[in-house]
Amino acid sequence: LTLTTAPSLPLTPPPPPPPLPQKSPESSSSTVEMLAKEAMDWARQMRSERDAALEELRATRSELAEVSRRAAAAATDNVQAIAEMGAKAADENNLKARRPPERMRRSVPPTPAPALPTPAAAQRPPPRTNVTELTACFHLDGVSECVEPEVQYRTKTKVQLVPADGPNSGWRFQHLIKMGFEAHPAIEAVDNPRDADFVIYMPISTKVPPSAATGATSTKLIVLDEGDGPGAYTKVKEYDYLIYLKRSWVLKHDGAYAGAGKRYARNYYPMAYSVSDSYFDDAKTKDGNRRNLDIVCSNRPTERQPTRARVVQWVAEFLDANHPPGNKKYRGVAGEVNAAGRRELNEKYFAAMRSSKIVVTANPSHWEGDFRYFEAVASGALVFVDEMYVPQPRPFKHGEHLIVYDNSDKDEFHRLLAYYLDHPDEARRIALNGLRHALRYHRAVSRMDYILRSAHEIAAGDAGRYTHTAKQIAYDVNSTTQVDPVLDVASPALQAERIDWKRNLGRRKPIV
Repeated sequence: LTLTTAPSLPLTPPPPPPPLPQKSPESSSSTVEMLAKEAMDWARQMRSERDAALEELRATRSELAEVSRRAAAAATDNVQAIAEMGAKAADENNLKARRPPERMRRSVPPTPAPALPTPAAAQRPPPRTNVTELTACFHLDGVSECVEPEVQYRTKTKVQLVPADGPNSGWRFQHLIKMGFEAHPAIEAVDNPRDADFVIYMPISTKVPPSAATGATSTKLIVLDEGDGPGAYTKVKEYDYLIYLKRSWVLKHDGAYAGAGKRYARNYYPMAYSVSDSYFDDAKTKDGNRRNLDIVCSNRPTERQPTRARVVQWVAEFLDANHPPGNKKYRGVAGEVNAAGRRELNEKYFAAMRSSKIVVTANPSHWEGDFRYFEAVASGALVFVDEMYVPQPRPFKHGEHLIVYDNSDKDEFHRLLAYYLDHPDEARRIALNGLRHALRYHRAVSRMDYILRSAHEIAAGDAGRYTHTAKQIAYDVNSTTQVDPVLDVASPALQAERIDWKRNLGRRKPIV
């Protein structure tokens, strides 16, 4: 390398800075003292505000810690019980293996991680030719029974299922809809909306709705909106669709009815999740006398879900307490069974429910409808659920299919738990009725049938051809799942967009 030196330039020194103004010693001292006093006053104020905030934070954390402590204590007491489930799994399977060999003929075989729906014809199973191929069988408590799912819609129909944007878009709902879509004997799947009689679109799974220009006209578009909270997907306008079915049909606040929310006036009706065939496994579902847990409540107690946190605490308190006669203790789990995500069907979670006499679940605090409820009713346990104001086709009834509790009344909740644990025969009778009801009316294929017959009723203008359609049940109090005091969902007073939740409508006690 050759180094060169730049030619030197003459440098001119910069002018000296102007002199600073001079202050007297007395003035400088006074200014410093004043600034110091202001700084100390400001620091005191900040410390005071900080201490107040910390005290409020400590109080909040203390309340949450108490809930977590009770849940953790109950879960810790039953770590051995959870371990026993895995240790006894082989014995249970061997016992079931000695039962009649044909246990269940499924429309879609259960898989550990079901694939998302896809319109590719090469990946579709052959269409079902009759409902008997969909029969599900169970063998529990000495009862052997096969149940055909309800299928009212028998008109051969070309249907397009709009594909999801990606593998994580509304995974569980996609799983349920795909299962019902592929199993329904009346559906002929097509890929082009122009060729379809109906086009099924799910906003949570696919951001951009199909347009009328592509063939998805208002005479064939079925919208299935599983989004949390009432309302409608803004990209779908009120006259774009044939029927709009919404899961979160009502607004709640900490489990109390708080209004109807925003609803479209045209063909806007309620919808519920369903039972996946993957939720039910006859070979792994235990008889009542072989269930080694008394109660499982796997809801996550979080600050954002105060209703669920409250119910988990109630279960923990019940498990902590001594019960007559003889100060006996019950075994169970209060709180999360595991940390499974929303995009998997976790076997440990299902094993816990299949090993419990009672499964307690609670709806989300501020809206209604969740997967846990339908997972629970497929477990063969006696299910406890809080009130549901969203109408459903063929609803589950209190004391007949499950137990409905008021999420404001802890004493009655504890009384119901104790009663059904002390009356196992009655508990098993209701549990089997609930499982039978779930398999007949709430499997994925039956929910797809509800969607099709509800759409066809509107498209054909034939109100008498089907029963339990969306239009028929939308404002039918008998299609809800409640206990006294019952809210009449048809009442104009309850159709307001928002109602003050502090009125505590439908509940027995105020929540403090």
